Amino acid sequence: MGRLTFEKISEELPLLKKLNYENDEIVFDFGTSTAKHKRAGNSFYQLGDVEIALRSLDNYENWSFFNTKDDQKLNELPLTLHREWSQVGSGVSFSVKIKNDTKESYEIGGLGFAMIFNQIFTDNTLDESHNNCVFVEPYIGKNAGYLQASRLNGQSPSLLVIPDKDTQFEAYRPLTDDATTKDVHFEGFYEWTVFSKAYYRTIWNSKQQWNQATSTFIKPGETLTYSLRFIAMSDAQATENTLIENGLPTVSAIPGYVIHGNETGQLYIQSASTVKSIEVTPHQAITITEREMNKEYVLHRSNNFFGPVRLTIEYQNGQKQVVNYFVTASPIKSVTKLSDFHMQYQWLDQSDLYGREHSFITFDRDTNQKVLSEERSYISGVSDEAGAGPNLLMAVKNELMPDRKQIQFLEKYVDDVLWGNLQNSDYSIKASLYYNDNHSIYSWNKTRSEETWRAYNYPHQAAIYWSLYRLARNYAGLVTAHSWNWYLRQAYKTVLAMKRFCGKSAFLQLEQYGLMVGSVHRLILESLKEEGWQEERLKFEDYMHYRYEIWSKLQYPYGSEMPWDSTGQEEVYTWCTYFGDTNKANQTVQAILAYTPLIPHWGYNGAARRYFDSFVYGKLFKITREFDHYGASLNAIPILDDYKRRHSDDLRELSIGYAASTSPLTSIDQDGFGAMAFLTDPTLMRFEPYTSDYGQAFYGYAHDAGQYAFLDDQKGWISFGGQLSQTKDSVIYQPTDAFRKRLFVHTAFSDFEIKSETMPIKQIIYHLRDQQITVIFAQSEIYPIKNRLRLSDNLVPITQNDINRGAYEFDLTEQQVVLKLK
Repeated sequence: MGRLTFEKISEELPLLKKLNYENDEIVFDFGTSTAKHKRAGNSFYQLGDVEIALRSLDNYENWSFFNTKDDQKLNELPLTLHREWSQVGSGVSFSVKIKNDTKESYEIGGLGFAMIFNQIFTDNTLDESHNNCVFVEPYIGKNAGYLQASRLNGQSPSLLVIPDKDTQFEAYRPLTDDATTKDVHFEGFYEWTVFSKAYYRTIWNSKQQWNQATSTFIKPGETLTYSLRFIAMSDAQATENTLIENGLPTVSAIPGYVIHGNETGQLYIQSASTVKSIEVTPHQAITITEREMNKEYVLHRSNNFFGPVRLTIEYQNGQKQVVNYFVTASPIKSVTKLSDFHMQYQWLDQSDLYGREHSFITFDRDTNQKVLSEERSYISGVSDEAGAGPNLLMAVKNELMPDRKQIQFLEKYVDDVLWGNLQNSDYSIKASLYYNDNHSIYSWNKTRSEETWRAYNYPHQAAIYWSLYRLARNYAGLVTAHSWNWYLRQAYKTVLAMKRFCGKSAFLQLEQYGLMVGSVHRLILESLKEEGWQEERLKFEDYMHYRYEIWSKLQYPYGSEMPWDSTGQEEVYTWCTYFGDTNKANQTVQAILAYTPLIPHWGYNGAARRYFDSFVYGKLFKITREFDHYGASLNAIPILDDYKRRHSDDLRELSIGYAASTSPLTSIDQDGFGAMAFLTDPTLMRFEPYTSDYGQAFYGYAHDAGQYAFLDDQKGWISFGGQLSQTKDSVIYQPTDAFRKRLFVHTAFSDFEIKSETMPIKQIIYHLRDQQITVIFAQSEIYPIKNRLRLSDNLVPITQNDINRGAYEFDLTEQQVVLKLK
């Protein structure tokens, strides 16, 4: 293992030019020396800058704000502040001493250290960004808080920043006065905020933050010292062990830091000091029961509480750790309300100049109205991400949880809006049905709205066709407008139309990129195979192979219209695995895990890197770190597939994938409105008022929803997305996800997966002695033609059953099915 070294900008200033990791093979700078955006002068923060806010206790005046960016000597500051960098073993330390040489006492209500790392993608190629830049993620956990910086390519090294002495991590404050341009290339810089009371009372307008805002006091003649340590790691997976080695407490949670309905949460604490108390804020939100002394705590939702919850863990040594939870309704209740909300409030059932009558429309929660005439045409136009999202959501929801009236509405959408209107007779997809003449880059006239070159618009509509194909194929009389083969052919031809309209001769040649919701292309191909459509299957597969070959020749094939994006990885991984490119598939997962953290916080945990979507698709136009955006749940598709295929013994990967996959559930409010993202800007701390592209996030959840059971050597049986009980001879699984149609089980001896294509599962019993598994189906309001089970290769029914279209079929009279592990 190598070591960290630092290089200052000058001997006179405690500002870093470089923070290098060095070993025999690599020299990597976590600082900004390789950034192409020039950042010299007092308009820019550097690593080593400090920000402070204080007021005199004698006069109790208003807060005064100072920072070393504007004045390195802090000439106006009544206190003396000394900064120092030092080499400590293989790491680096930064310390700040604040001395009060006056005769007055002061309250320090703001103290922060600028965390300036190279997360600037401006003017970079994709290769340069992946090789030179980092993602920085905070755990804003008071005395147990930390920052971790991971390279975009997921390769070694990673950086961990931890507190020393009393340097708590209370807030992560954006440095809005840094002159580096914030846009899709750059999220902005933040500071490690030790005290935040001054900001909370002023610029944050007393918005509820992750931690209670505090301050400290400095008396005449007193000196206060705060410091941080910078430690190099092989990768982010080493974070927990590195924290423990350095005396910091750690926590882990099963199934994560969101409690859905009546599910049981387990919180595991590892600390050198015993737990003194755990305080819950609000106190009525959850109940906590200690199961094993200072190690495991069981959490339950209480009083139907809904919203964020703060756990403050106090240890005997005086350390305080904060863990942020979110408590919400059960997945079944949330998704039912979500689709009901769409039916009641988002369905356009009135004459419309633009041909959108009979479609689901983006909704504005602030005004409680449909967004029918947004300045940005694509938000109101039924196409693109924002416009297509609501219709996509209703399609994938009904494929797994059918509702007769909702399906009728979807058929109306296809016949009255999609086919022959949004979609031309040549299968091309228009950019938008809505248009205006405001002559801005986002405000499209009729000609611009009818352009068909944007490949991203095609998978959403193909997924709608495919969902209706599945419903028509599996249920009698449920889909009535067209036959199942009509819907499958529409899906097939919609995807193939990309080759003609989004290929080499088209603007930007967008077929060259991985597309969000692009994993549906694999589902369509499998359906073509299962139906025996050999000619269509070969054409489809050839086209996907052509696209895959583009990615196979690139070092980092994760581009998009944006300079860096987390949207292409889902489909790149999908086709790399299909065509047997193991190295590229593994590299893709490695890159995804670099921007998808495992952090003790309901929002950051599993939140794939997103920061510009409100600015593009939202109402609030903010560039800020976002939670629950579709980037998380779509990237969970590769994570969970990789977990099942290669790393089923990796509880960490399962935890990250599950948190990312289920994150869209947190965006559903108590009435069923689904927000596109949560915005972490301290002046906002709220969900975006627009639904916009929430439908894409929901597709990601639906793709992998289910129960994941894991037999751990130390913890025993643990469960994600379902209840689990055990007797001497059996294990009983009960999925509690929204659809209850999947179970994946890992043990040290074998893994198996059961997926019900039609009927919801009541419970599954694993009989340990004879290695048999009983699947018991739940009641359903709508019954299919057959019960259909897709099984892993090591499972077979004990009775003779034929496989039809990739699944074992059973008569509806068989309310339970017995399987045998091979």
